[in-house]
Amino acid sequence: MLKTLDKYIIKSFFPPLIMTFCVALFVLIMQFFWKYVDDIIGKGLDIWIIGELVFYLSMTLVPMALPIAILISSVMVMGNMGERYELASMKSAGLPLLRIMRPLIIACIGLGMLSFVCANYVIPYSNLKFQSRLYDIRKQKPALSLQAGVFNDDFKGYTIRIGKKAKDNRAIKDVLIYDQTPDRRQENIQVMAKEGQMYTTKDRAFMILELSEGKQYQEMNPQSSANKNYPFVRMTFKKWEKVFDMSEFNLNRTDEELFSSHYQMMTGEDLLRAIDSLKIKQIDIKETLANNIKPYFNFKRGLDSIYSYEAIDTTGLVYQDTSLIKILPIAKRETAKQKGITLSKRIREYAYTANAGMERTSKMIAEHWIWLHRKISFALACCVFIFIGGPMGAIIRKGGFGWPMLIAIFFFMTFIVLFMTGEKLAKEQVVAPYIGIYLPIFVMTPIGIFLTYKAMHDSKLFNVDVYVSAFKQLIAFIRKLFGKGKNSKK
Repeated sequence: MLKTLDKYIIKSFFPPLIMTFCVALFVLIMQFFWKYVDDIIGKGLDIWIIGELVFYLSMTLVPMALPIAILISSVMVMGNMGERYELASMKSAGLPLLRIMRPLIIACIGLGMLSFVCANYVIPYSNLKFQSRLYDIRKQKPALSLQAGVFNDDFKGYTIRIGKKAKDNRAIKDVLIYDQTPDRRQENIQVMAKEGQMYTTKDRAFMILELSEGKQYQEMNPQSSANKNYPFVRMTFKKWEKVFDMSEFNLNRTDEELFSSHYQMMTGEDLLRAIDSLKIKQIDIKETLANNIKPYFNFKRGLDSIYSYEAIDTTGLVYQDTSLIKILPIAKRETAKQKGITLSKRIREYAYTANAGMERTSKMIAEHWIWLHRKISFALACCVFIFIGGPMGAIIRKGGFGWPMLIAIFFFMTFIVLFMTGEKLAKEQVVAPYIGIYLPIFVMTPIGIFLTYKAMHDSKLFNVDVYVSAFKQLIAFIRKLFGKGKNSKK
């Protein structure tokens, strides 16, 4: 019987889980498009490139979409079972709430492990692909768009204006071209034509511009201001043809190795090795600083002997106000002061450089630790949310997308706000990385334990009548308390 019950709960859990996971993933992807829409639209990208970008992005968002899917689906399942009095029947048969939730707990532990595996092995590869593609798209020139009456400089070295364009986008009229290619720097070349044709080759590798009935003006720039006479050439043509290379509008693939050293593209093992390397770098910075400033303290070698010999008079008494500058002859004191100031400035520069390097390295170490703990934090969230969603569903006893959705969004938004706050504090090194990243886990775990306890004891946590009754009792107690105070004064 119990196995049948476990199968029934699992079958009730996974359909809403898959549905809510897809919805959460879609919302997160749309959030990305709103952020980078200006970098993508107008680039003439192929549908396969957009699909590739979305696929790699979706892989990076899986660990974030899983916890909210678990939260919503667990509230829905337990709420539906409570609304249909199935939970009451199971409890009357002697099954405690944790035993009823056992298949859900095991499933969420498995999903948490899947989230960690995805974050540790899949996401680094997906991030590498996604970031390199996004970088290529950002560098990509906008798609060629020769509009009527608008100057266009998409082709490098050329500015083209078309007066009118036919509906077939091939026939054109009133064409003006400025040739500003590097080999024409000493010339001003303009091409004007009444009409022509514009089309691309079948492989879309080249664009052909055929003009007819036009003129070409070529004016040589003066080499000096004194030379006021320079050549001017005007040429009439019946047909003029120019081939433009379209390869500059193609998406160029950047070498992915350029991004592989970033911490977002590393597995947990790679992050630990990178952290060890950064710690060794900190030690090297300290040793370099010590070696650089050591020569500036050579004067200390003979300092003790100078003080012991010069600072003691014939009576054997030591001067209380003796300093190194006063031991020197008066004629050399100013030179010694200037030299000391120069040496101290150099030492300060070395210290400033070393301090800046230490701060950068410390920040990089913190970022590596943050990214490592992120992999674990979202996996733990899958396990924590089942102890929030399940008991909440059992308490409210409402299924569907009403109360469950509202409660799940509230808890998930709280989780995200705490996570973002902790991550920012960790990046600014206000708190340790593990404290900042696990802050939502530290907050949500006691809430999950409290809700589970209340659900196990059939608490009426969200019954409005209970709170109204408690409020009335509080008002009655206050009135009674103040009433006694007035009687005592009389």
